[in-house]
Amino acid sequence: MPPLTPVVPRQTQSPMPARPRFPSPEVTALIAVLAWAPLPLGSNRPWSTALLMVMVFGLAATVSLRGSRPVWSPERRLALALFAGAFGWTLVQAAPGLGPAQPHWDALHSLTGQIPWRSLSITPWATADGGLRLAGYAAAAWLGAAALDNASERRAVILTLAGVGAVLAVYALIVQFSGSYTIWWWKKWIYQDVTTATFVNRNTYCIYAGIGVAAALMAARCASRSTRRWVWRLAAGLGLLAAVLTESRWGLACVAAGLAGLALLRPSPPPWRTMGIGVAVLTAAPVALVLAGQARFFARFDPAFVLGDVRWDLYRVTLDAIRAAPWTGHGLGSFPVLYHQVRDETLSDVLVFQAHSVPLELAAELGLPAALALTAAFVLLVVEAARRARRDGDPLARLAAAAGIMAGLHGLLDFSMQTPALAVTVLVLLGAAGSASAAAPARSPAHVDPAPPPAP
Repeated sequence: MPPLTPVVPRQTQSPMPARPRFPSPEVTALIAVLAWAPLPLGSNRPWSTALLMVMVFGLAATVSLRGSRPVWSPERRLALALFAGAFGWTLVQAAPGLGPAQPHWDALHSLTGQIPWRSLSITPWATADGGLRLAGYAAAAWLGAAALDNASERRAVILTLAGVGAVLAVYALIVQFSGSYTIWWWKKWIYQDVTTATFVNRNTYCIYAGIGVAAALMAARCASRSTRRWVWRLAAGLGLLAAVLTESRWGLACVAAGLAGLALLRPSPPPWRTMGIGVAVLTAAPVALVLAGQARFFARFDPAFVLGDVRWDLYRVTLDAIRAAPWTGHGLGSFPVLYHQVRDETLSDVLVFQAHSVPLELAAELGLPAALALTAAFVLLVVEAARRARRDGDPLARLAAAAGIMAGLHGLLDFSMQTPALAVTVLVLLGAAGSASAAAPARSPAHVDPAPPPAP
């Protein structure tokens, strides 16, 4: 009997390469919302804010009806509980009859003769509006968590933010160097000689431009062709130039911190060569400003200029407002009215609508417990994004962590996160950061047929 020949499987079908998955209709709509948000003045006008909230709520409802559900990590559960507590408190603040001891209600009753609302909030309708915004921002984070769990769709979001950031940077540079000083067809009424793109405030645009730079760097890293990598690197360079020409001191510091986080939050060793290039760029930035005729930027670092900044007086009177109602606050969204009650002679000629510090303003409006809860919820989402980026290097998680660092740090001394376009963008990224991204569809195993048995 001849020796048996080993049975070798015969492959009858070669594996097919995986095809890239196109974004679902819901993700396509979310991408369109993110691209639209910065265009109408950062969605920071009543009509554009309302439109953005309607789109976010409508899209969230659609995704929910289709059965999409986010994965609830411990960080997300705690962040949701903290947000729910803060949001619930805004409803209590706006409810009637809970603030009968507030003297302004008695004054209003004496003036009008009508039964006052007597809420804890001194501006109950503004508090209701602020609560609606908070709900919209939470819906944006939920959208990111529920809809962006596929690798190709997450990559599409990165490319969208990189592309929008590059287009806005080119627009900002054209406006700056042409001397037109416009936003669309409107003449700028503030910050005429610095870059703002489609935003009114240069500091807010600086942070948005920084997120666009981070997205372009991630797009370059994910690109499969050398040409595309260089295109995205050029986009990052343009965005960085536009950010520098905003002349926002704290904004540029926060962008630098976010880009450092982008480089370091990865499972592999730090990219020392890339970080060296970044340090060289930061070192050369002052030279670029001088060559661009923006040497006045350095005068803003003069100690007399820094110490004379009006924001220190704003912080002082905001702290006075916090001490007046540390537990209950004066009502979310009440700062424009509250400011007129607490300002002194040093601010008699200064008109502002924000405290120029998100934590301080929240503490004055919501009270310390609710403000700390809301701040902690944001920090938890940033920590989750950083942990995910450090663990497996997910590109969207790295971008989300960088965006959270930029916006979170900037909010300490300014109010960029109170601009709806930036807030929605950052929260969609943070919501998506902790989602388990599905890899590209696995290749189907090749079908094998056994070889015919050997003849006896």
